[in-house]
Amino acid sequence: MITPAVRWLLIANTATFVVQLVADRFVPFTGWLALTPALVARGAVWQLATYAFLHGGVWHLLFNMFALFIFGPSVEARMGTRSFWGLYATAGIGAGLVCLAVGWGGAGSVVGASGAIFGILLAFGVFFPYRPITLLVFFVLPVTMQARWFVALFAGVEALFLLSTGGLGHLAHVSGLFFGWAWLKAPEWRERAGLARRRRTVARQMRIVHAAREEERRLQDDVDALLDKI
Repeated sequence: MITPAVRWLLIANTATFVVQLVADRFVPFTGWLALTPALVARGAVWQLATYAFLHGGVWHLLFNMFALFIFGPSVEARMGTRSFWGLYATAGIGAGLVCLAVGWGGAGSVVGASGAIFGILLAFGVFFPYRPITLLVFFVLPVTMQARWFVALFAGVEALFLLSTGGLGHLAHVSGLFFGWAWLKAPEWRERAGLARRRRTVARQMRIVHAAREEERRLQDDVDALLDKI
């Protein structure tokens, strides 16, 4: 069953790709919306969001949308639509920010929802670590593995590609995994931060109480000394 956010993302990505194919014949549509660090540095900040709705070809689009269709509904059903939107946006924009920082001032462009998709893939591995996933090796040999190993495999492959060939595309994939993990850990971090704040508040209040008691004790000693003289 396709969940609401996944449905809209499938429609939006596919529709944007169709517009991209047509519009690029007449205007630099991809150039306006793809993530190009040199242009973002000059003020095209919208590219941090729009680049994730463009794709470099039909297979690029099909791969990302297939992954979204397979893994997205389970993740959205588990975490809720609003949180799913947050995960998708955080992984996508976060990956874009990393690419922007690394490629600052460069003319190379990045397109594709892969950063956001890898964030969803990470969430799927966290929520459903033991769910079996079947891969077709060389499109022929079926291999079944648990979701946690599937995610680890993809993360390792992308890390190897990044280290061996570089490229902002592979960097976006790895960054999407990281920001997906960060989004899932954020509630725990907020809880820890809140607990730390409460502890600091209690400690500060205890110091105030202790200081007040010390002052009260000194005043009582002064009063006692005065009464002894009288």
